Amino acid sequence: MFAYVDEFGNISDTPPTQPYKFKEEDLLRPADIEEEYLYGKVSYYNEVGHYGFIRDNLSRETVYFNDKLAGMVLAVNQKVKYKYIRTKQGNQVSEIELQP
Repeated sequence: MFAYVDEFGNISDTPPTQPYKFKEEDLLRPADIEEEYLYGKVSYYNEVGHYGFIRDNLSRETVYFNDKLAGMVLAVNQKVKYKYIRTKQGNQVSEIELQP
């Protein structure tokens, strides 16, 4: 028995009648999230542990930072421009700049 999958992910027992025609945008790689700066603000900061989280303005995701990674001391509600990397523990700041 053979199973065929069409471009929409549907499984059938008959082969497709027309081959799928790729669009140019289907072949392009998505932009790497690490190559562009993101904007957010500090949503939490623990003064005792010297760590906190930045909440992204668009996606609402949080990114971990500490004073050594940031290279500066940040405060809650401070606006920042940043880049991050994915680690085993989660998203972590790699570069950060203060916004006015």
